[in-house]
Amino acid sequence: MLGKVIQATEAIQGFITVTRFLDEAQKAAVEDILEQCVQAANKKVDDELFGKGRSLPDSECEKEPVVKEKLGPSWARHLGKLKHAVAFECIQMRLSEKFPNNYSVEPRLRKDEITQEVLLTDRWAGSLQPDIVIHFTRNATRIQCIYDLKFPCGYEVANPWTSYVDVQMKSYEKLGGQCPPALVSPQRGVQRTR
Repeated sequence: MLGKVIQATEAIQGFITVTRFLDEAQKAAVEDILEQCVQAANKKVDDELFGKGRSLPDSECEKEPVVKEKLGPSWARHLGKLKHAVAFECIQMRLSEKFPNNYSVEPRLRKDEITQEVLLTDRWAGSLQPDIVIHFTRNATRIQCIYDLKFPCGYEVANPWTSYVDVQMKSYEKLGGQCPPALVSPQRGVQRTR
């Protein structure tokens, strides 16, 4: 009898968790994880490449990286890709422990022209690929919040919200969601507006 009660309880619990968005406290926990992982990734990559507590001088950011495997044409792009990879690993590890069914890393999404529904796609034309999407349990197309990671190069602590980023955030708004798209940077944390 006890076994049947446990099974019924687990089934109800499973049903409840299958059909929901994260509440405000859970969303705040996600944002804390994103901030921590972005800060840790920024520090780890800089420490490994330039020495503990050091960073690339601002004057070098647009120069070609002097490394064997270049991930971008400039230090800024190269470091951004490295830091994204480290941050994604941290984010996936930490979010999978707490919210395994409510997030996606770099999903490619597009809005259907006819139905106006958001769809997962492998088509590049007309699609967007935000860094992190928090969504309805087990449904990446029912978006709750979109986050894009930004790693300013060098010692730069300027606001990463440039005119290019403004256009990017406006394009993410078209995908919908319960909150405005946000940037996450090591220096400024989560930002929803300029």
